[in-house]
Amino acid sequence: MSVREIPALAREILDEVAVALGSVDGNDLDALVAELESARKIFCVGAGRSGMLMQAFCMRLNHLGFEAYMAGGLPCPPVASGDLIVVASGSGETRSVAAIVAQGRSAGARVALFTTQRSRHGLIRSEVAIVVPAPARLVNPETKASRQPMRTLFEQVLFILCESVVWGLRTKNDIAEEDMARRHANLE
Repeated sequence: MSVREIPALAREILDEVAVALGSVDGNDLDALVAELESARKIFCVGAGRSGMLMQAFCMRLNHLGFEAYMAGGLPCPPVASGDLIVVASGSGETRSVAAIVAQGRSAGARVALFTTQRSRHGLIRSEVAIVVPAPARLVNPETKASRQPMRTLFEQVLFILCESVVWGLRTKNDIAEEDMARRHANLE
């Protein structure tokens, strides 16, 4: 590959992201926002790169003034009825994530799931599912899949959706950027 090919590859990535974002159901995002606003506490969970993106989302929720935690992180209070677990699992079948969600559900928490396929039969059941149409050859070889490796397209769209939810909540609730900054870590 030549360095000159990189801008063309970047445009192809942006095109894939735009198509996937354009296919996300806005009603699902509205349902997520309603769940976030009604939750007492919010717990975020994901494995691997999806887990890292959930950490970023959790941080921004705290900047907005929500009480949000990474499941299993320190500190992390107990989950209870009235709480929300926000999950990122492209397959909806990640066993380690499913085990955490099952514990939360048994305590009465509700679940919002970012995934690539709507399935009521997956390991991770949810009240709200935000389906990100980001096909990957490893998971669904018969579909026209992203040329990017593995779940990269899902992760890119997940990040943009989470940041869009943050922006929407900030705007809806008239939260000043200065207020968010006051909640930002200062021991860095």
